[in-house]
Amino acid sequence: MRQVEQRWYIRTPIQEGEVFSSWLIRSALDLGCSPLTLVNLLWKKWRGLTIDIDRGLSEEKLDVLLKHCFINKHEVQETMLSSYFPALIPINYNKNQRIPWILALGIRNRSNVSGRQICTQCLSFTHTPPYLRIKWRMGWHSGCDIHKTILIDHCPQCRITLQPTKVDIEHGSLAICTSCYADLSTFIQRPVDVDALRFQHQADQVLESQLGQYNQKNISSTEWFEIARTWLSFIRSPLNMKSPNLLQMFESFNIDLNIDYPITPVAFEFLSVQEREKLLSILNKIMALPCDLIVERSLEYRVSRSYFWDKRKKLPLQLQLMKEKMLKPSKIVLPKDNAIAMGKPKSKKSVQRKWLRLLRKLQKGGTSDFSSIAP
Repeated sequence: MRQVEQRWYIRTPIQEGEVFSSWLIRSALDLGCSPLTLVNLLWKKWRGLTIDIDRGLSEEKLDVLLKHCFINKHEVQETMLSSYFPALIPINYNKNQRIPWILALGIRNRSNVSGRQICTQCLSFTHTPPYLRIKWRMGWHSGCDIHKTILIDHCPQCRITLQPTKVDIEHGSLAICTSCYADLSTFIQRPVDVDALRFQHQADQVLESQLGQYNQKNISSTEWFEIARTWLSFIRSPLNMKSPNLLQMFESFNIDLNIDYPITPVAFEFLSVQEREKLLSILNKIMALPCDLIVERSLEYRVSRSYFWDKRKKLPLQLQLMKEKMLKPSKIVLPKDNAIAMGKPKSKKSVQRKWLRLLRKLQKGGTSDFSSIAP
């Protein structure tokens, strides 16, 4: 007797702009089982929820999935981050590494310490079920295009990082916090920074068209994102905070490089939404400056090229040409009796950065309540 192959007949439609993991979770709930159960039934021993499954599936695993659903291959592929790789990274880039601009999850089993952010009001739409947008995985997204409010990456009630892969039948939807069961769609957030939102709109346009414009020149999207990323490293450089001339130079552009609070010393893709919002707000203003004007002001304020990235760093062509037009650094030889005294106390910002790094390590180890160990 011929054995009939068992199929699950996934009928859950993909919502507009939905990310793959969101659709997979909703499909499991519609079938009356947990996402973990569905993944095990589809791919046997493969632990798909313990990795960043949104980055894409192999052809073999994708073919297995398509046997069980009524959605075409192209529609499923559009829910995966890999569909955006050509606009973000060069062809020869190692895709197994962290992808620039795509938020890293910091996964340990099914837990993640970062990388998931949502608009609470978007989850409350009555005409669509609560679902996660693929654009919310992009590092330049810190606010909602529709509601103009800041996104959240922690539950406002219990302060635990959002963990959508832990959603189960008892939660019922992606709008429920998996830790304290709070309805995330009921929380209203503050307005997002205007300049951060402007950069977000511009980056979305570059991503969509795969073309960008910088310094009044048309360039590829990969080059545009590389230039933006290079300026981000400049904004975050502690060296910049030690040059009054540099700070005054950017103040002449109405740009304040001073950040009110320390930024966690990790890669941009691991930062919280509030930290990225502040950096992107500054970045938006800098990206609008013509290179010749930056050179002109650097000469006026006597700011040398040494403050603009390490000389060993390979820069995009336009930034390299700009840097070469700036003043060469003057070599200062200190007298021997003016040696730096040992045991000098660390600066406040340095201590705060180390404290943020410690909190992150504790969070990875499962500690979530830091109120009792405040510095």
